[in-house]
Amino acid sequence: MVAIPTELKQAIQNGLLKVCDYVGVYPFYVTIEDMGFEPVIEAYNKMLPMPIWGGESHSTIWGSAPFNILFRALHDTIHLKYDCPFTLDGELKASRIQGEICDILGLDTLKQILHIETAEQALYLEKHGVFPPQTFTYDMFLEGVN
Repeated sequence: MVAIPTELKQAIQNGLLKVCDYVGVYPFYVTIEDMGFEPVIEAYNKMLPMPIWGGESHSTIWGSAPFNILFRALHDTIHLKYDCPFTLDGELKASRIQGEICDILGLDTLKQILHIETAEQALYLEKHGVFPPQTFTYDMFLEGVN
């Protein structure tokens, strides 16, 4: 369980909403099964709503399942809108783009969170072959990783 202070949680959630408004999140629906990125690309190519996995969305840095799911939809939108492949290099590119958007909007704390959620988690997955624990982002945030 990630127990983040209320003020930080609200800042992260409000910042996420601002970034979503700025980017324009593609339509999506929530699935109970993780179908991977191929169906996301297929839906985008057919101009259909993207499937976004709703699992493992509780006890995250986002403070609630709906915000975690919204982050996933935003992140996949970034991949598609800015031509970031669903690879390690694509994750790093998506992280840079998310950071640039946060710079434009003046969202320094969210920039750190998005970097950890995207680049640092992708690097962890590449190194260990599994996603990091739910506390990973908050722990790294507290350590000052950016």
